[in-house]
Amino acid sequence: MLILHVDFRLVPEYTLEETIEDVINVYQVLLDADPNIHRRLIGMGDSSGGMLWIYLLQWIISNNKPIPQGVVLHSPWPNLDYFDSNVRFVTDSYLSLKLAYNLRQLAIGKDTNWFEVTDEELSKISPKDNSFEEFPPVYITAGTNEISIDAIRDMTENMRLSGVEVILDEGEGLMHTYALFHLWSPQ
Repeated sequence: MLILHVDFRLVPEYTLEETIEDVINVYQVLLDADPNIHRRLIGMGDSSGGMLWIYLLQWIISNNKPIPQGVVLHSPWPNLDYFDSNVRFVTDSYLSLKLAYNLRQLAIGKDTNWFEVTDEELSKISPKDNSFEEFPPVYITAGTNEISIDAIRDMTENMRLSGVEVILDEGEGLMHTYALFHLWSPQ
């Protein structure tokens, strides 16, 4: 089994468009090296990395590229504007609403006013809502205490309505990216 970790350029040192460019380039290089690699590929991303996979899948489909076998998303950000209208005010000890807003500001650029970002600009850096047709099977984990749980539930339902085989595994009372914390837990 081959595991590939993509060390893409990160904001704020680079733009989110450059980050997305890196992810697309890696996928294209994989396809160039082996045109059938998508038949053995399952993607995984957590938090904003989950959002990158959603964006990448939309790019793959819109550009008629071979689609991977599936994707695992841990607490994915559905898009960059989910917490403007669909936030649950709960206590997440890991990702607070203030931190999420600050991270989004870093992603769009510290001198950019979020409310002045046009739809065209947003489409270059954030997945499109409800554009899940032709997605491969998706497995999602999310904690019920994370601020984005309602947005993740809505995204999951929209995937189902688009015909995507999707499983949402909710960790009751757990926080953002809880599924990754077993790596550091003594238990």
